[in-house]
Amino acid sequence: MSERLLLIVNPRSGRGRARSTLLDIISVFTGSGRNVTVYPTREKEATITYVADNAPGYDMVVVCGGDGTLNEVINGVMCCDKRIPIGYIPLGSTNDFASSVHIPSDCVLAADKILRGTAFSYDIGSMNGNYFAYIACAGAFAETSYMTSQNLKNKLGHSAYLLSSVKSLSTLRKTTMTVTTPELTVTGDYLFAAFTNSRNVGGVLTFPNGEIVFNDGLFELLLIKMPRDLIEFSILIRDLLNTELNNKNIELYKASSCSIKAERSVGWSLDGEEGGLLDNINMLVHPKAVDIIL
Repeated sequence: MSERLLLIVNPRSGRGRARSTLLDIISVFTGSGRNVTVYPTREKEATITYVADNAPGYDMVVVCGGDGTLNEVINGVMCCDKRIPIGYIPLGSTNDFASSVHIPSDCVLAADKILRGTAFSYDIGSMNGNYFAYIACAGAFAETSYMTSQNLKNKLGHSAYLLSSVKSLSTLRKTTMTVTTPELTVTGDYLFAAFTNSRNVGGVLTFPNGEIVFNDGLFELLLIKMPRDLIEFSILIRDLLNTELNNKNIELYKASSCSIKAERSVGWSLDGEEGGLLDNINMLVHPKAVDIIL
C-alpha cells in the first residue's frame, strides 16, 4: 500500500512562494508513489486541531511554510498518540530552524531530501504548556518577529526584521528578571532572554559550530544585559553580529528547564510568533519528542 502524506501548506508564507511552487512539490511526492492530501492553513488553532485529529491517519506530515507553520504542526502532532515523522519545506521569511538543521531553501530540493532522509529525534521546548520547535524569547528584537506585518515580510524578506528592529531601538527597555534553572539562579536587568535549540536566533545571532546539540536534552539559555551607555550598546551589537559571545553583557548557559519571573509583563515570541504578554514563565525541554526528517 502506498504511503499517505499530509501536506500542510501556508499559502501566505514567503512572498506567496507556496502557491507558485505547490504543484512542483506535490509532483515530487506523487512521483515517488505517495498519496498526498493538501491542507491549506487558516487560523492557528484550526491548524493545530486539524493536525491533531487527522495526522494519525498518515505515515508522514510535511510542513510547507515558515517557522510559525512548523510550530502549529508540532503542537498538533504532540497531541497525537501515534508518533508521526515531520518533514519541513521552508518557505518563510527567515527560516531559522531550517538553516540550523541544513534543510535546503529550494523547495523541490527540500521535498526530495524528505524522500531520501531519515527521521532524527529532536528536542523541543514548551513554555507554560505551549510547545515550540526551536526558540522562546522576549525583550529586544523578540517582538520584531511577530509585529512585522506579513506584507512587509513578503516584500522585504529578512531585511524586514532588521528594519523593524532599527525602528524600535529608541524604545528599548530593560526588565529585571530572576532566572532559575536546576543548576543556578541569576537576577539582572536584561535586554533580551531566549531559551533556544537553534544555531540561528532571529537571523541576527548565530551560535558557533558545535555549540548546539539538537538532542542532548538541553537548551541554550541566552541572557543579554542592558548596556550602560551607547558605546556598550554598539559593542554588544557588533559582538552579536560577529558571533563573539565573550562580552560582559552576554550570559550563556545550558539547561533542561528554566523559570523566569519578571518585574513586569513582557512580550514573548515562540518560533517567531506571538506568545503573549507574561511575567511568569516556566519552560521545559522535551528530549527527542518529535521526529524530523533530515
